[in-house]
Amino acid sequence: MRSPVFAVWYSVLMSGAEPLLVRPVRKELLAAARGSLLIVGLGPGHDLSYLPPSVTSVTAIEPNPVMRRVAGRRARKLGIRFDLIDGIAEALPFESDSFDTLLSPFLLCSVGDVPAALTEFRRVLRPDGELLVLEHIRAEGPMLGRLQDLVDTPWHALSDGCHPNRRTKSALAAAGFAVADLVTATFPLPTPVSPYLVGRASVDPHPA
Repeated sequence: MRSPVFAVWYSVLMSGAEPLLVRPVRKELLAAARGSLLIVGLGPGHDLSYLPPSVTSVTAIEPNPVMRRVAGRRARKLGIRFDLIDGIAEALPFESDSFDTLLSPFLLCSVGDVPAALTEFRRVLRPDGELLVLEHIRAEGPMLGRLQDLVDTPWHALSDGCHPNRRTKSALAAAGFAVADLVTATFPLPTPVSPYLVGRASVDPHPA
């Protein structure tokens, strides 16, 4: 998650894909953000362009130094003041019950320990807080799912730790999030990371 080479090619790739494919999804998802917002895995900072007025403060975690510089430049152009911290999802440097909203944007595919990261998400969210999810996932269809399994190792090496075949919805449910409002969709792009999971997940007061 700290490769400068990945940061450069990802930023170039997303400069084209973002306005064509991802912008409407991000904009609709972030419209639900409110209060104190934590973005875990800020990347080059595309999410900063879609912050609604209901967000009162922004904090972001990003371990890649090149990504942090790109995101910082974007924030300055947008006139956004926020706290940008070097850190990882599995060990968030915040007190418990600190945030009203947490955004996980294309992050869980690359973290080393998904259950630990989700435990941290629950810890730093307030009891009435909400997790906004936008994640690459394993396809529901058998053919694409098997292809993702086959290319997982080389894709992981080329993409700074990304696993295109993670079953993120079940991981969220196992971590105690209510996932009924999450939906799966596919970007019209022939890559292993075309399938994605998007939506709002609250902390489930009665997990299974």
